[in-house]
Amino acid sequence: MVDTFLSVIFKILVIALACSSLLTPGEGKYVCQGKCEDIPDCDKWCKSPGGHPKGGQCVPPLYQFCCCIE
Repeated sequence: MVDTFLSVIFKILVIALACSSLLTPGEGKYVCQGKCEDIPDCDKWCKSPGGHPKGGQCVPPLYQFCCCIE
């Protein structure tokens, strides 16, 4: 029973790690500007004149912070 439970937990952790590594961009450094609830269109806001031409996105955990890509 315990072995089955640990096996399931291990599989969930491996899947979560694989998903997070696929969703994390490999290029650029993020500069977080504020909460996504205050900046509804994060990418457009980051690309504004004088901003960050590569844009931005709401990043994990919980996708609550708008971070621009340098």
